[in-house]
Amino acid sequence: MPLPLLRIARSALLLATLATALVAALPVQAAPREDIAAKRAEAEAARAEMARLGEELTPAIERYNRAVLELEQVEEDIAFNRKMIRATKDNLRRTQFELHRKLEQSYRVGEPDLLASVLGQETLTKALAVTELFTRTQTQAGDLITGLRADRRSLNERQRKLDRQEARAKDLRAQREAERAAIEQGIAEQQSLAAGLEDEIAQLIAEEQARQERLRQQALAALAAQEAANQGGGGYELALGGSADLGAAAAVVEAIELPPTDGSIGAQAVSVAMQFLGTPYVWGGESPSGFDCSGLTKYAYGQVGVGLSHFTGAQWNEGVRVPAEQLLPGDLVFFRSDLGHMGIYIGGGQYIHAPQTGDVVKISSMADRGDYQGAVRPY
Repeated sequence: MPLPLLRIARSALLLATLATALVAALPVQAAPREDIAAKRAEAEAARAEMARLGEELTPAIERYNRAVLELEQVEEDIAFNRKMIRATKDNLRRTQFELHRKLEQSYRVGEPDLLASVLGQETLTKALAVTELFTRTQTQAGDLITGLRADRRSLNERQRKLDRQEARAKDLRAQREAERAAIEQGIAEQQSLAAGLEDEIAQLIAEEQARQERLRQQALAALAAQEAANQGGGGYELALGGSADLGAAAAVVEAIELPPTDGSIGAQAVSVAMQFLGTPYVWGGESPSGFDCSGLTKYAYGQVGVGLSHFTGAQWNEGVRVPAEQLLPGDLVFFRSDLGHMGIYIGGGQYIHAPQTGDVVKISSMADRGDYQGAVRPY
């Protein structure tokens, strides 16, 4: 075969070999992408199931918070009662000593004769003074006996009350530990779903945190736009169940570090809460290292001088009820028939909350909840 034809044949053979190799390699290259997609879908399904389990844990977490709160109150009552029992016992000892001293004195010198003492006085003034002394002495003795009886009754009552309080504290500690065990078992079940998907779930959480940061900037911008419109005299409505056009507002107003405030305590509390968007949910948490729902509201309002209890049921009664059409930024909004979840209204039908185990502090729409129960203004 001539050399040029040989070269052409060899080139054709090389091209055919390369093409065959490339075709054969295609499934091998596509497989990793398919595996990644499948792994992500598995992680999303696992996280959805974790969220469902987290929602189921909500009542147990709030029962735990209630037990902790009530135990703190009972322990304060126990400490006060013990202090009062000590004081009552001291009063009893002093009263008994004084009464014993008077009885001993009477035995030693004998009871004076009032009539003889009066008749023995030279003037009427002195006779009246002796009469008054006798009366005062008898009154003091009577008061000592009356006080002694009252202190004994008080001591017995306080001791019975202390016994009841200590029994209640024992029950609350047992309840607290039972709820803790149930919560930890539920979390262990959640974590088992993540086995082998830790990296993928961590990526999903990171994406959610980034999304919440974008929502934070948009919400802050929307609040700024609303405040500007309100100051301009046009006013604005905070519609329950609505969804503010955050994107449009963000396009008009530059993103800012902190939300604007009209000076109200509620707006200041919103400002505090927004700093923690993306913070992990931690059951029983009430600090920047992690929050549960009532822990977040307690912390945010605590930073602006309003004390709230770490329990949704207690916070429901720690303010004034607010009709849906009168909601303002900072109002506490409650969900579930058992008041097991809550958040802070930020305006435009949006609220900030710590949802459940496996999630982060986030902004959500009131329209996405069908279990809204009401709102409270705690200031």
